[in-house]
Amino acid sequence: MFTLVHAADLHLETTFTDVRGGGARRAALADAFVRIVDLARDRGADALTFGGDLYEAQRAGPQTARFLFEHFARFGKPIYIAPGNHDPYAARSLYARDDLPANVRVFAEPDWSAFPLADDLTLYGFGHTPADPPRPFATARFDRPGARIALFHGSDEQRMPPNKRATAPFTLDEIVASGATLALAGHFHGGYVERKGTTQLAYPGSPEPIKFGERGTHGALLVRIDGPQITIEPIELARTRLLDLNVDLSRAGNDHAIGKAFEDALGGAGASDYVRMRLRGALERGTRLDRDLLAERYGAAVGGLEVIDETTIADFAALGEEPNVRGHAIADLLALREAGDPRAEGALRALVAAFDGTEIAP
Repeated sequence: MFTLVHAADLHLETTFTDVRGGGARRAALADAFVRIVDLARDRGADALTFGGDLYEAQRAGPQTARFLFEHFARFGKPIYIAPGNHDPYAARSLYARDDLPANVRVFAEPDWSAFPLADDLTLYGFGHTPADPPRPFATARFDRPGARIALFHGSDEQRMPPNKRATAPFTLDEIVASGATLALAGHFHGGYVERKGTTQLAYPGSPEPIKFGERGTHGALLVRIDGPQITIEPIELARTRLLDLNVDLSRAGNDHAIGKAFEDALGGAGASDYVRMRLRGALERGTRLDRDLLAERYGAAVGGLEVIDETTIADFAALGEEPNVRGHAIADLLALREAGDPRAEGALRALVAAFDGTEIAP
């Protein structure tokens, strides 16, 4: 029996621009890395593998190296790293430092290298360099006896998330054709395991969520290889949450009602939660809405809070039917909004507020 723990996409030292609390979230990523090493030690793993994007190359420095190397050495047993597009191997990368612990093996080329783990078990590694890599499995052929594990960082073309750039793309059919028994991947932040015949593809997901909207597990994989039998156990590690919440303010006609609806929508969110709160619905005319005040008042209860105002001040369509100056002006702005003018929504709000004599918060 050979046991390994596989992780990927720590993104140490990354910046977070979606909500406040970037410093706490970076600390949570570092804590998750420590938990990965603890998991490998506690489960008696024979090896630890990383499928890339362990850190952000542009922002990682000596402190990052000291942190990683300390825990690499603490694990003590073999560690195998396939660099990704955010931590590519280069002459000045952390992976090329002279003080890299002796138990760490980095796959430094965008081509497959074989490394025997046991008599009937071979690990193949594929690493990123600063240049765009080729399709990793297009011409790969793994033919050593026993189980064959491919460690790499790349994009499953059949599950590409919207707006995510493909890097080292591949298909599950290519993995099957290569002869790999198990492909341990990195790059997608939502983990999953997929099987075709006797071949498995496994993403662990990022140990903590990185961006809103990520689906799948966030943690590490405990992999047990017993001859031809390979079992994969996803281990959830995340302690932070990224929450997209909505609050309907259709019946909120004053500051107290808005605050109560906002508080109810936050529900059980706490200090380890990072929230995007979308305000929706048609406000009663003359109602003040100060999203900065809401963020300041309720942001202390969570790790980070962004308030997005998607309310309407009134039933614009109905007002646009009025046979007066306001109705004609609203109708013209509605036509601009329908045509895709991004300024029309704000102009509609300002126009209705001006006719109602309502002060608009800066």
